[in-house]
Amino acid sequence: MFFVDPVKAVREALREILEGGYVSFVVWGPKEANPFFSVIADVIDRFVEGPPEDSGARDVFRFAVPGELAGILQQAGAKNVVERRLDFQIEAAVSFEQFWQLRTEMSGTLREKMARLAPAQLPTVKQAVADAARRYFVSGTMNFPAEALIVSGRKSAV
Repeated sequence: MFFVDPVKAVREALREILEGGYVSFVVWGPKEANPFFSVIADVIDRFVEGPPEDSGARDVFRFAVPGELAGILQQAGAKNVVERRLDFQIEAAVSFEQFWQLRTEMSGTLREKMARLAPAQLPTVKQAVADAARRYFVSGTMNFPAEALIVSGRKSAV
């Protein structure tokens, strides 16, 4: 999802594997199905103005649309391309405070958005995120639903 030219990257992966071998990629499903990534960003977006989201941007949701990455594998020459949806839970003994720190430190996009907040806004934003995320934190456990797409293809034997 972060490659500048994904067709070229998949073509290179296919070149490196044995004849008849497989490549598999896992990408995140739609933003709405992955609140682990979206709950903070959705709240911050209410407080800061920014450019409209680019559907082709190199971010975690770049290939969230079913069929998109499968098409890239086909363009790169993969055969027998298969796409499967995987629904799962992101669960850990993590508090909201730990989640906040993890997400705001690991995401450059969130850091950029937060830098546009006035310092006085930060406590309000953090509380709004806590309110929005409350349902994912029960009895000291973080539990987010998640969706990913697993896309595989085969290097054809010559």
